[in-house]
Amino acid sequence: MSPRPDIIHCEMCGRPIRRKDSKVVYIEGARLVLCPQCYSRVAKRAVKEEVRSVTTKRINALRPYTTVRKPTRKRGPRLENYEVVEDYARRVREARERLGWTQRTLAEAVRESENVIKRIESGRLTPSIELAMRLEKVLGIKLLEPVVDSDFTGSLGGLGSPSKELTLGDIVSIRRRGSKE
Repeated sequence: MSPRPDIIHCEMCGRPIRRKDSKVVYIEGARLVLCPQCYSRVAKRAVKEEVRSVTTKRINALRPYTTVRKPTRKRGPRLENYEVVEDYARRVREARERLGWTQRTLAEAVRESENVIKRIESGRLTPSIELAMRLEKVLGIKLLEPVVDSDFTGSLGGLGSPSKELTLGDIVSIRRRGSKE
């Protein structure tokens, strides 16, 4: 007796199904013929995985009934124009102690690990500009200062454009002057 051509087997559970009821699905590049029950489980899982990959940790952490807004680019001061102060470790430690917080409490407040806070307070880790901004906000201290450009024209003996920056033309004239002397 030959197998019936209109009956096939689900490639996931092995259940016999009619060919017209079968569903074709591609999982990680593999083509599978599934029964309707297996297809519904795979489809639900695929949708769930897609939703999970699209959402971020922050959206998952939001409470119910809050609206999610698309993050906008802040028009505040440019971060590369700031640097962390020299005595950041002392300032962070003193501010934390003044509040009566443990290192773990501070770490949770700025969404960092306790180890990062320990390394910052010991001076072994300089915080990033973003972390320094969060520490400033939570602790109520100043950790960032504007970057001060050094004056190149004073060291070039009067060469240079009025903008205090060294230009390619300044370098050419320095080399020419050096070769004539």
